[in-house]
Amino acid sequence: MIEWLDKHLVPEWRKAWKWSSVQLAALVSTAVAAFASQPQLLLSIINYMPADPTQRALAAIAIGGIAFFGPTVLRLWKQGASNDAAE
Repeated sequence: MIEWLDKHLVPEWRKAWKWSSVQLAALVSTAVAAFASQPQLLLSIINYMPADPTQRALAAIAIGGIAFFGPTVLRLWKQGASNDAAE
């Protein structure tokens, strides 16, 4: 199994848990699991969204942008020794 993973994944896959992007993904997946197990949490957060449709759309676009660019920027950012093998 390890040989298959070494052949198909990036060379530094064993160090991936140290990457900020992977840690952020773990945090987001924990939040998604919490929302899936208790949907009322999500409904209470939605109440804080703006009432104006234009502002609500802009807030949704901002949240989507953060959800995409957050992990992307963190993955591209130099993260010390964990990126040395990738350079």
